[in-house]
Amino acid sequence: MHRLVKILSESRIVDSIISVDSDAYGEFHKIKIQARLINGWKLHVWEHVTPSIRRYAFHVSKGAELVIRWDNAPHHRKIKTFPHHKHVKEEVLESKEVILEEILGEVEKMMKGK
Repeated sequence: MHRLVKILSESRIVDSIISVDSDAYGEFHKIKIQARLINGWKLHVWEHVTPSIRRYAFHVSKGAELVIRWDNAPHHRKIKTFPHHKHVKEEVLESKEVILEEILGEVEKMMKGK
């Protein structure tokens, strides 16, 4: 079982894992996961890792509406934390590099209204 699938499977805010698409060869791996959260939101996880780089995106949606997305796509060059950033509605904000466990913690706080 992939490490990210295990983390999601053990999370108290994940209701179910909807889909997993992964490909790996040696030190290279790509994974896409879609999970349903206990409040009905969806979490989309994408990670692509090579020996020299890690690309990621964690996207939370409520229906067709973006709740929040963290990613490190190299497009918002004016952000101090480039390439790491997050999207909250229409805003692009600074963010540190994140991992799935941190995302689940932040989303749980959002669910509780904190």
